[in-house]
Amino acid sequence: EAGNIIGAINTLLDLRTQTLGDEARMRLAAIVASSMDAIVSKDMNGIITSWNDAAERLFGYTSAEAIGRPVTILIPPDRLDEEVSIISRIRAGERVPSYETMRLRKDGTLVSVSLTVSPIRDAIGRVVGASK
Repeated sequence: EAGNIIGAINTLLDLRTQTLGDEARMRLAAIVASSMDAIVSKDMNGIITSWNDAAERLFGYTSAEAIGRPVTILIPPDRLDEEVSIISRIRAGERVPSYETMRLRKDGTLVSVSLTVSPIRDAIGRVVGASK
């Protein structure tokens, strides 16, 4: 019986840990969703994987329009070299210091933005994308 009790306790601890992890993820998702700052994430191929409401207001694309598209839809042609540099630094696991630049809205107008780019890591620490 002692083995069953220990097994049950381990199961309860595993479930509690999973619940705490889920709660933390939901809390972080709520912070991103309600942020007044545009927050966009992309994978290592430069494809947009998340898009918050502030990004929608700033750039004019809904999340449905933006997610799955290349982040280059936001970058003026004369600044595409910035993306190459960003991806290179992110692959190396570096944060990109804040910098001022221009980005494109859906309607084609330019908007001045301040960007900070940080790597997104998976559960084992591999860089799998970036958040801006």
